[in-house]
Amino acid sequence: MPKVERTFEDAGRVGHLLWETSARSQLLSEAALADTPLTPTTAGVLDVIAANPGTSIAAIARVLPTSQQGISRTVARLQELGFLERGLGARGYGVALHVTEAGEAARQDANERQVALERRLRDALGPEEHAALAEALDRLRVVLEDLSG
Repeated sequence: MPKVERTFEDAGRVGHLLWETSARSQLLSEAALADTPLTPTTAGVLDVIAANPGTSIAAIARVLPTSQQGISRTVARLQELGFLERGLGARGYGVALHVTEAGEAARQDANERQVALERRLRDALGPEEHAALAEALDRLRVVLEDLSG
């Protein structure tokens, strides 16, 4: 099979590299979780709820780069799996989300798998390059959040 050459102008290079690395990272994360009921997205939402017991779908949507409708679908899936419970909000209205014992076990397993994947990445890059990349990506995240309004 012939090698496919990448072609992009300098103006679109960073955007293309971000897209490609995001897609490859997503594939590796999905593979790490393949024999579990979680996906990288459901695991991430479960992490946010575990760190913020009683949070709402709207609050999660404000934190994660996903629409409220997307979070609602993810929460419904996690509830079907028995990983979340819905309760009454703090003021007696709204929905408060809580991780169940089964959800906590699944979350911990997913986190261990993600940590192992992160270790592989750090080992491949080396500690200094890994730290520099993490710092640059964190800065880029902030810039993109600011640009998003």
